[in-house]
Amino acid sequence: MRKITETIANAFAQGTNKTQGNTAVLDGKVYLHGNLIAQRGEAGEVYMTLAGWNTPTTRERLNGIASVLGLDASFTQRNFEPYFNGKQIAPNQLVEVN
Repeated sequence: MRKITETIANAFAQGTNKTQGNTAVLDGKVYLHGNLIAQRGEAGEVYMTLAGWNTPTTRERLNGIASVLGLDASFTQRNFEPYFNGKQIAPNQLVEVN
């Protein structure tokens, strides 16, 4: 896990605001290049999305956040298509990760 991902994931887990490089945690939401990629719901549930950007960096940030939170979640790519826990998803699909 990249250092920036670890820092951002820990800030998200602790509920603190943090900006580092191209990634920010603000009020329980994680932004990458200004695109919302992860957020907490009112009941504490976690939602994640590739925000239309199926890039290695986006997947790495989301997988890092899931890892720090101890969630069984994996964003991957096969044949240039995005997958979440082995099931194909749309690049802008919002998934609940719990």
